[in-house]
Amino acid sequence: MKSNKVKLNDKFNKNKNKKIKETKYISEEAKEIRNFVIILISIIVIVLIVYGVSKVFMKDEKNTTEDTVQEGKIDYDKVSVGMIFNRNYDEYYVAVYNEENNQAVLYSTIITNYVSEKDSLKVFFCDLGNYLNEKYYVGKDGTSNPNATKVAELAFKDLTLLKIKNGKIVKYIEDFDTFKEELS
Repeated sequence: MKSNKVKLNDKFNKNKNKKIKETKYISEEAKEIRNFVIILISIIVIVLIVYGVSKVFMKDEKNTTEDTVQEGKIDYDKVSVGMIFNRNYDEYYVAVYNEENNQAVLYSTIITNYVSEKDSLKVFFCDLGNYLNEKYYVGKDGTSNPNATKVAELAFKDLTLLKIKNGKIVKYIEDFDTFKEELS
């Protein structure tokens, strides 16, 4: 007769058949180093993925809109109305007109041809369109002042050619034909 009693050894043998888990002891420093390495590798992988995606989707264009720095250049041929009488020459011309005027290219061409001649006088430009000079512009129908001796007395129409000698106006030309004749 067999008894239904379970023997103590039977219980032990049943547990023996089950695999016993072995736990390994890992120090806290080793766990932290492992976590650090995992985080570091993850960051490197993410950076490489972002770099690769940006290379694929971004076209490799040369930057044609680079800001370029140009050397500053002073144009000694341009003067403001306030500087007309005090140039470093004994005798010179000052062509006074608005550079936005339709005839400005024609005026400039005549002056350029004159300056290219061998014994020409120095010619300075004064732009009436410049905000510093606007208050001296009286328009076509305004009254100019050919007898001005000071800057405050100056008043100009659309085109004026001044011949200055020793700081004084010796010729005051407002007519285009006379302007052209004077500089030819």
